[in-house]
Amino acid sequence: MPKTLEDFKKQFPKTWTAYAQLRSACDKEGPLDAKTAELIKIGISTALQHEGGVVAHISQARKAGANNAEIYHAILLATGLAGFPVVLSGVATAKKYLGA
Repeated sequence: MPKTLEDFKKQFPKTWTAYAQLRSACDKEGPLDAKTAELIKIGISTALQHEGGVVAHISQARKAGANNAEIYHAILLATGLAGFPVVLSGVATAKKYLGA
């Protein structure tokens, strides 16, 4: 976990706990399985150009059973909404993390 996040958790533990609880509640609120939810989060992180989010959600998606093709497809789906250069950046991030 990045040092900045670790520092934030130590400095603002109540805020971090509340944030983590909200994320957990959102994840459990609907019918999507964990893999699908993480793939959506990869697409969102790609569109927002949030490299840390792409990496974090690739990790979580892999734990939930996603394969590389599914991960790259989630990134590719951001093309129409976020643009080709953004997707190229997401693919580059995924390649660094996945080594593929």
